[in-house]
Amino acid sequence: MRDLHERLAALLSDVCGEPASSLGPDSAAGVTPGWDSVATLGFITAVEDDLGITITTTEAMGIKTLGDMARLVAAKVTPG
Repeated sequence: MRDLHERLAALLSDVCGEPASSLGPDSAAGVTPGWDSVATLGFITAVEDDLGITITTTEAMGIKTLGDMARLVAAKVTPG
């Protein structure tokens, strides 16, 4: 999961401008500088494009933290 976190942190960093090294599982939209509703849309799009997955509107509504995104992505890319 560490590699996934680093990958997602890098994508979020590109969108919100915060250094990836400062983004942890508890980094949250509305609290992390630069991570607002527009950045959330950009983050979701970046994740979908980078990982070749689709995130539904219902799933997107549940993404409040970087950890939320990591759990969602892990469930989508892990077989079983």
